[in-house]
Amino acid sequence: VWSLADETRLVDYIVDEHSKGGNGINFMKTFWTNAALHMAAGPVPEGAPKTCDSCQSKWALIQKMYKVVDKMNDALGLSYDMEKGANIDDGGETMWADYISVCNPDVRAFKNKGWPHFQKLQGVVPVTTSGWTGFYASLSNTKRIDPEP
Repeated sequence: VWSLADETRLVDYIVDEHSKGGNGINFMKTFWTNAALHMAAGPVPEGAPKTCDSCQSKWALIQKMYKVVDKMNDALGLSYDMEKGANIDDGGETMWADYISVCNPDVRAFKNKGWPHFQKLQGVVPVTTSGWTGFYASLSNTKRIDPEP
């Protein structure tokens, strides 16, 4: 069992320490051991004590949730609000139903409810496109200069 307070404590720890995970946020076992120690040092977590394995598993779920919300945030015609999620009213029901059925059924929970970790994790969780993680550099408008003969 992870309460919102437990999740927030783990997310805050990862945001503060994410540079230890490298470019793809691939944390070593010692990172997760330290995360479990961090969880144990604070307020008593809900449910069972948070182990290195449970912290790592929870992080995998949090990353997945981030990617779901990020995809929704990038979708044409949708915008994400921290408190109201996609903020779909009666006029947007058809578009929402189409988006869920065609693009992303995992966003159902965010119709009118936000996810508090989204902003904190922007720039921390890498976004993967077609199996490749990275960014696209812009092309410059410089001319190629050939050396003189």
